Amino acid sequence: MEFTQSGDVLAGRYQLTDLLSESREGRFWRAQDAVLGRPVAVHVLDAHDERAPRLMAAARNSAAVGDPRMLRVLDAAQTDQVAYVVNEWGEGASLENALAAGGPLPPQQAAWIASEVADLLVVAHDQGHAHGRLNPEAVLLDDLGAVRIIGFGVDAALHGIDPDTRDSQRRDRVDAVGVLYAALTGKWAGETLSSMPPAPRDHGRVLRPRQVRAGVPRPLDDLCDRVLGSGADMPPLTAAELHSALAGFSGEPTAPLNRPSTVDEDTQAMAPPAKLEPAEAPAVSNAIGVAPEVVRPQRQRPSTPPPMQDPTPSKPLFADETPGYVPPQRPQQAPPAARRPVAPDASYNGWQGPWTGANVSIAEEPDYNQKPGANWLRIAMGVALVVLVLIAGSIAWNIVGDDPNTTAENPGTGNNGGDTPAETKPAPIKDITAKDLDPHGDPPTETPDLVDLVVDGDPNGLAWRTARYNDQIGDRPRSLKPGVGLVLNLKGEYAIDSLKFNMVGEPTDIEIFVGDSPWTDDPSGAPAAKGSVGTEGEIKVEDAPEGSYVLVWMTGLPQVPGGYRTEVKEVQVLGAPVS
Repeated sequence: MEFTQSGDVLAGRYQLTDLLSESREGRFWRAQDAVLGRPVAVHVLDAHDERAPRLMAAARNSAAVGDPRMLRVLDAAQTDQVAYVVNEWGEGASLENALAAGGPLPPQQAAWIASEVADLLVVAHDQGHAHGRLNPEAVLLDDLGAVRIIGFGVDAALHGIDPDTRDSQRRDRVDAVGVLYAALTGKWAGETLSSMPPAPRDHGRVLRPRQVRAGVPRPLDDLCDRVLGSGADMPPLTAAELHSALAGFSGEPTAPLNRPSTVDEDTQAMAPPAKLEPAEAPAVSNAIGVAPEVVRPQRQRPSTPPPMQDPTPSKPLFADETPGYVPPQRPQQAPPAARRPVAPDASYNGWQGPWTGANVSIAEEPDYNQKPGANWLRIAMGVALVVLVLIAGSIAWNIVGDDPNTTAENPGTGNNGGDTPAETKPAPIKDITAKDLDPHGDPPTETPDLVDLVVDGDPNGLAWRTARYNDQIGDRPRSLKPGVGLVLNLKGEYAIDSLKFNMVGEPTDIEIFVGDSPWTDDPSGAPAAKGSVGTEGEIKVEDAPEGSYVLVWMTGLPQVPGGYRTEVKEVQVLGAPVS
């Protein structure tokens, strides 16, 4: 397919600059509009690709929705060679990047963002259209403080998904609550794939937000559990019901969604909402000369998000932060004769079944009839018994130490009288096998035919290599993907000491993960070690973590002509077998 390289010009106007993602030869680019001198987003497919008609239909439907929270479709066409859709470019940060940089958001801020997403879905679903691939990467927090949605319909079409189905609308509603869950916890629980860390689960069920992060208000916690957790068997909520629940928590908006007609069309989508005085608000709803019940109510939203401050409340774990909530005051009373533990509130923090206090010791009142001095006598007898045991153990140890049959194969039992067993020194682990890992690729592989070269024992031989990327990977803003990796099967359990690398090019940023099962998705949690290696390098792993698999997760690639790529000649894992 043409137009696959950075610098190519599409339709004599759109110069491709940065490849943002790709899916089965379909590509999503940042480009520069040479006519208007502004950046744009471009989805490109081969004209003969079976997805091309769906991409064109998605562009038309997205333009028909016409909600300013969507990044607008500016151009779309199908030529003999390509089908392409051009969207406006939104300046700001995706919700995914904002959470990675600053952590979970305050509850009111999270509810406001999810409310904006749900309100857009109300408008689109009423017209029969859906986003189809809604996730935190598709939610943009622009530089003006507004929520903008990226790739409405067209991103799903690029990935071979029909956005105009009931299942796509259902998935939109689940993913909208997933956006709320992500903003509250920093974890992703929606159905669409995302590069964010997955939400923790218990027996396959997503944990409530309050079980992941303290201080989540009960209404938001219940909504997430209703859609993502225990409410899976209940009738699904509509987009309007979601928006109503979220708007009720985050407060009524203060500014209308519609912009004044005098705003220039090219800047309208990026302008902040116009603020009306309270006296003007009633006039808006009656501006059209028809009966009010025939007119769709004008949707409103805050002109700016709620403040980002997140003061730490002086409340216990899982305290309710619902507005207006006042903790109950305990009456002052004398303690009971037998103090029993008070059961925690198990209604919303993940407890299964009633809390009974079983296996919890109960303080009893002392026996006032006990003779004075009896406890001291017992203590003295106990101390004497311990001393006798220690003396007997010492005598037995010396007898074993004098055993003439002690050999080098039994260290620590010879005449030295108590040396500790010698630790097994870390050594290169043999017979390792390797598999490539690229969760965000389509297909999710990185030259799998060469991956055995990294463990063939020849550090000077041929190398396995990643694809060449036009942009850097990692956790940087607008990185193409979070990383690519090598999963090493150790064929046994080892305590890992270090990894040695022979590479082509430098530097390569690497994170090391150790586990008991192979990875099929992005790694989660803190790495066992990380570092940067050149053509030769070693990364030391602290605390000798134990496992049967090691993931070499590459988060930064060397620069090569035309992009970024790393090549690995050999990876050597040093460790000691776990007995």
